[in-house]
Amino acid sequence: MKFDANRTKTAIRQLAVGFSRDTQGAVALLAGLAAVPMFLAAGAAIDFYRVDAARAEVQASLDAGALAGAAAKPGTSDAARKKIALETFEANLGDGFSDKLNGAPQVSFDGDDLTLSYDGGLPTTLLRIGGFDKFDIGASSTVRINLPSRAEIALVLDYSSSMENYSAGQQKYVTMRKAAIDMVNGLSDNGKNPEIKFGLVPFSHNVYATLPASHVVGASGGSWTGCTYDRQYPHNTTSATPGGSSKSKWGQAKPTKWGGYKGQANYHCDGYKHNGNGYLANQLQVRELSSNHSATTGQLQAMEPYGYTNISLGVEFGWHLLEPGAPYAARSHSDDENKKFIVVLTDGKQTTPAFGPGGSRDRFDGESNLTALCSNIKSGNQITVITIAFALNDAATETRLRNCATDPDKHFFKAESAGDLTNAFEEIRQQIAKAIFLSK
Repeated sequence: MKFDANRTKTAIRQLAVGFSRDTQGAVALLAGLAAVPMFLAAGAAIDFYRVDAARAEVQASLDAGALAGAAAKPGTSDAARKKIALETFEANLGDGFSDKLNGAPQVSFDGDDLTLSYDGGLPTTLLRIGGFDKFDIGASSTVRINLPSRAEIALVLDYSSSMENYSAGQQKYVTMRKAAIDMVNGLSDNGKNPEIKFGLVPFSHNVYATLPASHVVGASGGSWTGCTYDRQYPHNTTSATPGGSSKSKWGQAKPTKWGGYKGQANYHCDGYKHNGNGYLANQLQVRELSSNHSATTGQLQAMEPYGYTNISLGVEFGWHLLEPGAPYAARSHSDDENKKFIVVLTDGKQTTPAFGPGGSRDRFDGESNLTALCSNIKSGNQITVITIAFALNDAATETRLRNCATDPDKHFFKAESAGDLTNAFEEIRQQIAKAIFLSK
């Protein structure tokens, strides 16, 4: 037979095409088989996300229902408390998962405790292909009925002039004011709960306070009211009551018309404008812990920004408000029914000098003092520290605030806008309410 090169080439080409088709079919088969576990993995991710969201929503609804049932006025029957708890649970669960969950809440009573529990399941979606029909969801919330749970909360709020700037069309301090007032009203049951106490520490470059004269350098008489600057290091990183040494006492910041914050400016009460009465003109006075909630919200409503920023001095005073020792008189740390919180908000970095080791004085000492204060406050495990960075364009300060929080993942909030801040205060309110009222 005569060799035909063209025919041979054509035959080889046809074989190659046929082999390619066979190979594509095999690859397609393998890809189809591999798609099954990949599809199940994607389904698992979706379903796990759904069940986590459902569990969080169920727990929040149980907490709200148990709180509502237990907080009903004294003399309310168990049947009525049960009805309140169940209705509140259903209202809070809302439309998110209410029509998908296949369980029902149950109310039980044990002595003075009301428990609202849930035992049900959430049907799966894509995981059904793998034979998984549902996720079990079980949770409970227990609240002591009519227990006069107690709390002391120090709000350490930045009232420096930068809080006059706008965020989402509203001045930052106005957003902060509304969110703080809502939290006070929410936790105090609109002023009806005298066992919840709030204190205010509005800070800028100084803190305006009323103190025993013996705790202020150069003061005399029974008490002294005016602008303070920080105590000398290391006293300014502790909650120790001032003693005989002048270094352990707060300094007097003198009224003056002189402006600027560098050098000795932090020794001056005014800093600029108002002829030495800037703090009084803007209602920026420390308010001791009080259950007069209308007065607390009234001061929040009245305060306006003024001056520079001294975060460490504000935190120091906030800590003192929560201590049972002088200069203030908080409840004892041995009172197990009383919870203590300090909420710190700032929108800027430290701009005011502070005393540091060796008698040095600059803003960097103020920054390191804040770190030491936070560490010292948390070391006793008696005060929960909650921090908020509000439209704060300084990474180092943001990191300090995050590290300052008792649990950085839970108690640090980064709010970039007015909406973020409102949400942060609401979450803080919920966290404090659970810590105060929930037994389990």
